[in-house]
Amino acid sequence: MTVRHERTDVITMVSSPHEAMHRIFREEPGLFARVARKLDIPAFGTPISVTELPTDLSETQPVERRVDTLLRIDEADSSYILAVEAQGKPNASKHGTWAYYMTFAQEKYKLPPLLLVICKNQRTADWAARPVKFGPPQWQVSHCSRW
Repeated sequence: MTVRHERTDVITMVSSPHEAMHRIFREEPGLFARVARKLDIPAFGTPISVTELPTDLSETQPVERRVDTLLRIDEADSSYILAVEAQGKPNASKHGTWAYYMTFAQEKYKLPPLLLVICKNQRTADWAARPVKFGPPQWQVSHCSRW
């Protein structure tokens, strides 16, 4: 078994084409709904109000987030990150926390993450297996598998 520690720092410069691709949505607030209709994406209504928010999504205060176990699994032809969480009972905030773990692990290690939740009982397993939903109801992305 090989243990490696990797760090990748990448600095990119903003280009005019990059800026144009997203800034048009600032200038034309109804553009997203029109594009969605043209692409036959589930309907989004015409906005009645659009508020531009700060683009900095950095944490302003340190937030400690620790997964119970985090492993890099290397196979002959692929690698992935396995996060293992032990869950004794349902916890309303855990689904969002698990989504954060998966997103952060993928960004940090540049490998696909997999979450395994080990539960003490069937009631907790049923709760943990519920899909994690992102986005507005008309555009839900979710996935959950149970054994």
